[in-house]
Amino acid sequence: MTIKRPPLSKELQLSVFRRDGWLCRWCNRPVIFAPVMKFLEREIRNAGYSAPLSYHHAHWTRANAPLLDELGAVIDHVEALSAGGAHSEDNLTTACNKCNGQKSNAARIEWEKRPKHKPIKGKYGPPLCWDGFSTLFVILAQRDPLGLTAVEKDWLRALCL
Repeated sequence: MTIKRPPLSKELQLSVFRRDGWLCRWCNRPVIFAPVMKFLEREIRNAGYSAPLSYHHAHWTRANAPLLDELGAVIDHVEALSAGGAHSEDNLTTACNKCNGQKSNAARIEWEKRPKHKPIKGKYGPPLCWDGFSTLFVILAQRDPLGLTAVEKDWLRALCL
């Protein structure tokens, strides 16, 4: 039985991403704020570059968006809703798309027993000022506010609060 989840507000998602320092809880990799990749590709196209690019795809496919397929920022339930986990901020965490897909609805204790990518450990510790390119999204989105989708406008509003 599939549990119908209420949508998470953009503000709540950003709160979780910021709380977690834009790092995947499961592998400690820096994650990327997905909407920015569409705008980055648009900027490159506007600069006259016409060769094929693999920056953005609506479905984050590996062929068309390898960074998002691997490192796109998503919100994960630490304890899955289907296993009785709460739909609350303290049960939400930042995950990379890859870990989220691999974890699926596994219980946290079971997930932590599975073989998985070795957590990334930087030579100088975790990034201190990583924002997942969310600031870049704000800058690029503000250049063409009329070209924003409703969801992109919601993200922009939430990021500018």
